[in-house]
Amino acid sequence: MRVLRAILIVVILLPQVLRAQVSFDPGEGCLNVVEFTAGPGLGALGDRLIGANYLHERFINEQFSVGAGAGYSYHQQYKFSAIPVYFSTHYFFADSRFSPFVNLKAGIYWKLAPKNIDTNHELSISGNQPGFSLYVSPGAGVKVHLTSHIGLMAAVSYDGYLVNVLDGTKNNYHTTIIPNLGINFGLCFQIPGW
Repeated sequence: MRVLRAILIVVILLPQVLRAQVSFDPGEGCLNVVEFTAGPGLGALGDRLIGANYLHERFINEQFSVGAGAGYSYHQQYKFSAIPVYFSTHYFFADSRFSPFVNLKAGIYWKLAPKNIDTNHELSISGNQPGFSLYVSPGAGVKVHLTSHIGLMAAVSYDGYLVNVLDGTKNNYHTTIIPNLGINFGLCFQIPGW
């Protein structure tokens, strides 16, 4: 009886699923993504990172979108928080329910509540910020639609923040990118009319 009931439900719902739009329609608003990220540092100067981002992009065509976003990240070993504000873009390889994509976020950030400043210990950062507080994050992942206006995204990214850090071998501060591997999970949605 349970098998018969399950088959009946599938038969009734199948036309609705097949009729559903399988990708975001560029004429019906913007791509909005709320994502959470965490990951280890890369290399000798890398640092563990946790954070969240919100981005809002306008579709140029069915596979390419551009926009802007903002986020929050905490760097556990360097002991500072960052608020990045960035330009964002996505390229989806297929206009379908399931699509791989590449994306790029690039902009600036503000450092908040740094605790490990000018201590001359390993993983210390300088109080003198470099001339330009660069934030960059290229990535790649997949998008899966749950409905015509809601989907899930998973991606891997390289998150880099330009910071003055202590060089332990030379015992002085120099400007470099703190690299992180970001494991990102997010909810993407489209608001009609935006």
